[in-house]
Amino acid sequence: MKLVTKIAAIATLASFMFAGVNLTWGNVYADNEGMTAEGSFGVHFDVNDNTTVGWEGGLMVGLAGPAGSTFRLGYGDVPTLGMSYTWWEGAGTGWGTNLSTAVDFDLTDGNDFAITVNLGLGF
Repeated sequence: MKLVTKIAAIATLASFMFAGVNLTWGNVYADNEGMTAEGSFGVHFDVNDNTTVGWEGGLMVGLAGPAGSTFRLGYGDVPTLGMSYTWWEGAGTGWGTNLSTAVDFDLTDGNDFAITVNLGLGF
């Protein structure tokens, strides 16, 4: 039974190794008791064509939405629900480049929200 568990773990990790990876770097503008701005870094792994799992200030799950948008559910200090849109993608080969914007709303701290502008590098 231990061998089956090890094989299942290796197969799961290998599926993430060969999945699409997108590294993001940008700025977050948040409405937390006055407007604040800070740097942001994240990494997202494609689970399939419609789902991503990653880290951007906390665990982030993305689900494909209408018109090329993405629904975002974040699990950080405060759970968030939001939407992102990639409005430019490079057409080169190898590393792909994209620019995206996301709006995330806090689910527990009243009406606080954050706007994120990201530069993404993916393969």
